[in-house]
Amino acid sequence: MSKIFTPTNQIRLTNVAVVRIKKGGKRFEIACYRNKVVSWRNQVEKDIDEVLQTHTIFTNVSKGQVAKKEDLIKAFGKDDATEICKEILSKENYKFQIKNAKVK
Repeated sequence: MSKIFTPTNQIRLTNVAVVRIKKGGKRFEIACYRNKVVSWRNQVEKDIDEVLQTHTIFTNVSKGQVAKKEDLIKAFGKDDATEICKEILSKENYKFQIKNAKVK
């Protein structure tokens, strides 16, 4: 019987709520917990670590494509991932997308 190989350098994100924003002509996504995003928006949840599954900003969460630092600086004027995540979460225009994703 063959054995299935699972790479150890991949992190699996499950039940991902993808919050995305389009800024500077590029799309940026963050992986969050859905119920925590709602709590954050209602100002019930104050701890950003409880909302985000990872502090990484992606161009495509489901493919694990991380946004380039240059693109982040161009679009947001900073490269601090936590501050950018807070900005993405605070925008009125956001979309939820529930996925199972792999992060490399």
